[in-house]
Amino acid sequence: MTIAEEIKDGEGYELEFKLVPNEERIKYLKTVVAFANGKGGSILFGVANDGSVRGIDKSKVFAEMDGIADSIGNACSPRVPIDIGIEDIGGKSVIVLDVLAGSRCPYFIKAEGDKDGVYVRVGATTQRADDATRHELTLEAEGRSFDSEPCPGAKIDDKRIAALCSYMYRIARRNSRNETERRAVKKVTANQLQAWGIVSKVRTRWVASNAYALLTGDAAFSTRVKCGVFKGDTKAVFVDRREFTGPVYEQIEEAHKYILAKINMGCVFEGIQRNDLYELPPDALRELVVNAFAHRNYFEHGAPVFVAVYDTRVEIVSPGGLPRGLTVEKALSGRSKIRNHALAEAFNYMKVIEQWGSGLKRVAAELAAYGARPLLLEDGGIDVRLNVLRNPALAEKQHIEAEKPDIGGQKQHIGPRKQHIGDQKQHIEPKEPNIDGSNFRAPTRQHIGALYSALKEAPLFGRKEVCRITGLSPRVASTLVSKMLSHKLIVPVAGHGKGAYRFV
Repeated sequence: MTIAEEIKDGEGYELEFKLVPNEERIKYLKTVVAFANGKGGSILFGVANDGSVRGIDKSKVFAEMDGIADSIGNACSPRVPIDIGIEDIGGKSVIVLDVLAGSRCPYFIKAEGDKDGVYVRVGATTQRADDATRHELTLEAEGRSFDSEPCPGAKIDDKRIAALCSYMYRIARRNSRNETERRAVKKVTANQLQAWGIVSKVRTRWVASNAYALLTGDAAFSTRVKCGVFKGDTKAVFVDRREFTGPVYEQIEEAHKYILAKINMGCVFEGIQRNDLYELPPDALRELVVNAFAHRNYFEHGAPVFVAVYDTRVEIVSPGGLPRGLTVEKALSGRSKIRNHALAEAFNYMKVIEQWGSGLKRVAAELAAYGARPLLLEDGGIDVRLNVLRNPALAEKQHIEAEKPDIGGQKQHIGPRKQHIGDQKQHIEPKEPNIDGSNFRAPTRQHIGALYSALKEAPLFGRKEVCRITGLSPRVASTLVSKMLSHKLIVPVAGHGKGAYRFV
């Protein structure tokens, strides 16, 4: 993309316009520091805020360039890596200042000090960094993450470590998709926890990390999730409030259950079988809660994760802005940056998160397949807000009358029109899969019903068709296939390679 094309797109996370180089110099110096503390960026001098190119007087352009470079060198610390040049746009000279992502964070304005002079980029704005962000920048520059830092007050010994290992093993097996995957789970050991940075050893003494305290619920580094239901679309009037503490995994589960208990539920009927249906996809909601804990900034661990259920939306607030270099657009497109490395290792082992880097993108696809509205993500610098817009009608409309046409035209005539069943037998082959008593959750029943409707007469199908019809990710689609196989709803089709199936 050319500079002219970038100007048309307007200012953003990595681009800012300045009309005159040496007026209000402190403003662009703050942006220089913010770019260096982030992923880098460019400042275009000679471009107005509205994107109109005014240019720099050609007789002064070289002097202006020298002035910019000198200002940055004299005012910023450590020395900011920059590149500066001239671009001709429509016959007008524009000074292009490229600020590279720094490796010696945090960068700051000398005159304001190494605390108040640190700035970061939030969206298209430059903001002063808070204590948590400054500390995180320092750790990142040193190749460390805050959750791996020692937690001196945590209680730790061989017995407690063994209990944590056993606890993580049970969760990993519980979260496995099938028996084969459960059998493949290996028991975690103290040495493995040490390799992940969850514990460390000083001679013969164990030292706990912040991640260890989070996983065990130790009071030395406690965190919590605050949940509430509010009338209307603000926090002015609350209907219910709850707070959950303890191990971080249990907080995730409690917060997820709380949301499901407070949103609407309708139902669909498959034959005479009633299946409950939430107004929002439960798996997507759980993924968002997991993200709020996995990617939050734990420096201010006293700040809770907030879960709020309003009349119009479900909002999940995670302390700390997006990690360095990550924008809202990149996060929604599936990009992920691991902020808490030790916790990430634990969550990965326990199968709390399916695949790093695909969470929000997968949630967006699941919401779309469910008929819900798009996910809203806002980076406020001090926190990240995820909003899922509610649609009570999505659950309410899924009753018998709305669903009859999709179930199969013959079934609704069971009572008064029994005489027609014989005439229409040829239209209901093969037999609809029996999932009564299977303990499938409502979304799983929906997916199986959709697959049956689309593929009941197909000679064979594979995971690709399952993904296309249900909107599920390949991994979740594989889980669904495994469930259908275990309940003998489908059988493998030989002679077509691995992964070909048909309905029984």
